[in-house]
Amino acid sequence: QSSRAMVVALGVTVAVSGAFLTLGTPKGEAIERTSFQSFPRTVAGGWAGRPVYLDPQIEQVLAADDYVNINYIKDETRINFFSAYYLKQTEGQAIHSPEVCLPGGGWEIFSIDPYQVDMSDTPYGTFELNRAVIQKGTQMQLVYYWFEQRGARMTNDFAVKLSVLWDGVTRGRGDGAIVRYTTPVNPDEDIAQADARLQQMMRDTLPNLPRYVPF
Repeated sequence: QSSRAMVVALGVTVAVSGAFLTLGTPKGEAIERTSFQSFPRTVAGGWAGRPVYLDPQIEQVLAADDYVNINYIKDETRINFFSAYYLKQTEGQAIHSPEVCLPGGGWEIFSIDPYQVDMSDTPYGTFELNRAVIQKGTQMQLVYYWFEQRGARMTNDFAVKLSVLWDGVTRGRGDGAIVRYTTPVNPDEDIAQADARLQQMMRDTLPNLPRYVPF
């Protein structure tokens, strides 16, 4: 399987190189976006958000052009929304692997699976994301994340790299972001309730996202 993947990757690389030679370097599409500084701090249903800034060392590793990290709280329940935006996804400045995208600090990955969500009332429609369950002792959190790539949702960082190559040649664009929602699974609730909570938060916040992560 690994050799087959290498053949596919080589084929795509050759195709991209051929397109580059044929089309030349395109004039990049204009990218208009709003800074994450203005991302809404309040969300329908009584959620109040507080921005959390990363440590300088983590910011350096992240190497994003812009990011948002907000803890939304209602009663005693919390949802974290995080997104990091990159104007150019190169080797030195690119979206990291899923292990880096998930919270650290002793949290371990219990499972990661593809998961389809219906966001028909938002600009994103129905799409597939990564659904991860992480654990730390008896604590559990549910994480949704995907890579938002110039109007496409992706769950695989290898596919992201190929799309950046292709869109760089055909559109003159290599920008993109990771989008992540996280919530604790409370001891007195079923994980399906945490799923419902994240999906409702997505429905309430995703209509705003194209301003910050352009299609």
